[in-house]
Amino acid sequence: MKHIITWGGILGLLLVAFSLGLYLLDMTESKPAQWINYIILGTIIFFGTKAKRTDLGGYLTYGQGLGTGAGIAFFGSVLVAIYTYLFFTVIDPGMLEELILRVEDQMYEQGNAPAEQIDMIMTYTRKFMQPGPMAAMVVLTYSILGLVMSLIISAIVKKEDPSFEANFIDADLK
Repeated sequence: MKHIITWGGILGLLLVAFSLGLYLLDMTESKPAQWINYIILGTIIFFGTKAKRTDLGGYLTYGQGLGTGAGIAFFGSVLVAIYTYLFFTVIDPGMLEELILRVEDQMYEQGNAPAEQIDMIMTYTRKFMQPGPMAAMVVLTYSILGLVMSLIISAIVKKEDPSFEANFIDADLK
């Protein structure tokens, strides 16, 4: 649990700092920034899982790695969700309306749907583009991404203990 909290905290703080930096530089719409978020997520999961392996004497099962990585992603996502909620309620409450208007403009520019359909879509968009639902989506999105990355990273970081005791004696008896 120590690794999940420590590395999840580091993940959350890095993602929040990066997001604030993008906001201050007016680069929130940057596509490369999204990739940098993924790189931060994967890197922190990798180093957190590796630290767990070190603490376990240099050995880590696939399941332990997967649990650690997914836990790091979840804890970090909760911190980012808190920031997201505070951002849209305290830091820049007008940003949500700006995002909604941008989505609506894009839909009209594409011209693929009649105005009535766009109005209906925008009604639902306004319901879900609120600070609470957006914060919940942050947790869901980063947790799923973290789980997928943990599936891969755990396969790389795992190192099974080859000793007889580790493989044939019940761990509860130790």
